[in-house]
Amino acid sequence: MITKSIKYFALGALFVSATACNDQLRIDERQTAFDVNYFTYSRYQLTTGIVDVAKNYGKAVVDAPKGQAALYFMDCYSADQITGFYTKTDPEWRFQDDNAYTKQLRTLAAINTLATNEGNLANVAASDILKCVVGASLTEKYGDIPFTEAVQGRTGNLFPKFDSQKEVYEIMFSMLDKAIAVLADPSSKGLPSDHDVLFKGDRTKWLKFANSLKFRLMVHSYEAFKKAGKDLSGEMQAIASGTNYMSSVADNAALDFSGIEQDQSWYLQRTWGTGNEFTEQKPTKYLIDQMVALDDPRMYVIFAPAFAPISNKATQVTENVKINGYTYPITYYPKSLYEPSAMEAAGRDLSGKVISVPYPFDAMWVGTPNPLNVHLQYAGSGLPGSNSFYDNRRITGFSQLISQTKSPALRAVMMESSEMMFLLAEARQKGWISAGTVKDYYENGIRLSFERWQIQNGEKPATHIGSDKIIDNFAAYYKKPAVALDGTAADLDKIGLQKWLSLLVTNQTEAYTDFRRTGKPAFVGNITTTFSVYEFPQRYVYPQDERSNNRENYDAAVSALGGKDLPSAKMWILK
Repeated sequence: MITKSIKYFALGALFVSATACNDQLRIDERQTAFDVNYFTYSRYQLTTGIVDVAKNYGKAVVDAPKGQAALYFMDCYSADQITGFYTKTDPEWRFQDDNAYTKQLRTLAAINTLATNEGNLANVAASDILKCVVGASLTEKYGDIPFTEAVQGRTGNLFPKFDSQKEVYEIMFSMLDKAIAVLADPSSKGLPSDHDVLFKGDRTKWLKFANSLKFRLMVHSYEAFKKAGKDLSGEMQAIASGTNYMSSVADNAALDFSGIEQDQSWYLQRTWGTGNEFTEQKPTKYLIDQMVALDDPRMYVIFAPAFAPISNKATQVTENVKINGYTYPITYYPKSLYEPSAMEAAGRDLSGKVISVPYPFDAMWVGTPNPLNVHLQYAGSGLPGSNSFYDNRRITGFSQLISQTKSPALRAVMMESSEMMFLLAEARQKGWISAGTVKDYYENGIRLSFERWQIQNGEKPATHIGSDKIIDNFAAYYKKPAVALDGTAADLDKIGLQKWLSLLVTNQTEAYTDFRRTGKPAFVGNITTTFSVYEFPQRYVYPQDERSNNRENYDAAVSALGGKDLPSAKMWILK
């Protein structure tokens, strides 16, 4: 559970003010204050490490550039986020809100040293799994990164080399193999239940997490390693043919929020703060259209209807609508109040061609067709009840569930079992593994995605309007023509679409990576780049800190990208 993680200090610390450079990473690296992380026990740092890794990784749900790159959301009172990939440079490495090199990776390094000295090797295993979560996030964001020489400022290495992405993957595979061996050894010590806030000391779940994470990384890098002369299919088959991987919602590597205070609550909560992040993100027309076409039950859980739709009704009418136990006041505005031009917006068809998108009168589910002035679209500015220019009540928004401080459905996700099933389905479809069937993996992925949103399997009602909970017939959903597999090449498109839907809100970092890797769903790439002059961003540019203060190693990393530090440059796994 996410509560305030406390680092226990036994001694005070001295601050070394004289540094050879002024960048924050090197200042922090040379502060002997970091020594206090080693004047404690690994179990205390384990709590801190779990919370800091999970909470930051899961925060991609409020990452506007990733949200638009995955074609999930476009923000009110904002602009095209794809342009931002090219025009903005972070001052330092970013693992969502934190610089992982001065926070998460430091804590994990301390756990490793302390737990090794204590003989608590299961704590070492857990810290290595978490380090792979962070390392994978960084290398899949930037490309080559400091890894083997990272976090060595205490021993004087302030300018670490950048390991190649291939080397980073190989190191992570080795770390995960070692962690798996330790966790499988019943005599290994560590992982006390009162400090393991992720799995409460359940080694089986840590083991499943490690195997699933390794499988994810092998799927991500399979083609690149194959080109380099190494076939990962044997290792993938070894995992797929066993049972030690995520296969139930209970296996999910996701941390609960306590909801006691703002920093211990779900990212989009509305109890504290302005609520801007809750109201400003509007689902895209292209997401909503897919969910409406499928009558996807997740739509009724994650989203609320448009609160102020334009209507064919002759007069303004307000009614209360209950969905999934939450009641929403819907006010219908007669179309006679508006000029025809105000009821249209520029959008795209699924091939990326520019089209005019008229407002769908009386619709409950409406997505934004473009990222420009979302708050003004369809005469949506200044409507009663709106959150100023961080809102547009003509367009669908998040459900009341998403505004809560905590819920079993609202967690800090690192990886879920539904993702693992879709990875297995892809690997089986491509012939990388022979265990299981594509159909079973695929349908289990959909089922687990439904279950994590607490959607119940049963007789589907005629409508979800008026519902206290969302019930759907899972088997009937699998048989829908746009869902059912038919053994053709189109199956990979359907797997990609369902995985995309399953990662919505839960893991938008993985959704962004997955599209770059597979190009699916194809309409994501067709549409996202049509709102600016830039190509689809394949990566984030390196931070200014490295360019200014670690130039030699930075230049070597850029050379591996083809000589230019651009978002359009393809990293090793994407070539």
